[in-house]
Amino acid sequence: MPSNIERCYQCGQCTSVCPMGEQEQTYKIRKFLQMEKRGLANEESMMLPFIFYCTTCYRCQDNCPQEVKIVDGVLEIRANAVHNGQMLRSHRKVAKMLFEYGHAVPTTPEVMEKRLHLGLDKMPPTVQGSDEQLDEINTLLQITGFDRLLEDEVPEIKLNEGLTCVQQPGSELSAVEEGA
Repeated sequence: MPSNIERCYQCGQCTSVCPMGEQEQTYKIRKFLQMEKRGLANEESMMLPFIFYCTTCYRCQDNCPQEVKIVDGVLEIRANAVHNGQMLRSHRKVAKMLFEYGHAVPTTPEVMEKRLHLGLDKMPPTVQGSDEQLDEINTLLQITGFDRLLEDEVPEIKLNEGLTCVQQPGSELSAVEEGA
């Protein structure tokens, strides 16, 4: 594994400096690395949604006495999760917008109206305004297999205020905070 996580001996230095760990007590980056080393990453739905919480600030890696490439390890874990159909609902929505508009944040009708009011073209000169360019983006997304990541729609169940239950393809049901 290029991230050299096999060098981790669970000293906890990474977890102690992680800003996400300060916000979420159950977020322990060393636990993810240990699970990956043991080959449990694909079996443990408990890594979701936490593996997507890493901000890639590199504080963990800068403090590792073993010089483990922790962020690379987390990014690999994330990539494997996504390739196994495990994505956060919010990421799936962004990916769908990329297909539909060529942008993760498309120009809305309200923005178009404001642009017209300011004397600008209704649509900025982006992929969203060009059918030809949008076709090219979609072709690239299909060639790379990105479109297959969106094939399985994730059912969601509202548990209570601010908490939703989702089932990622091939995994157990898990609760996620809305907006995560």
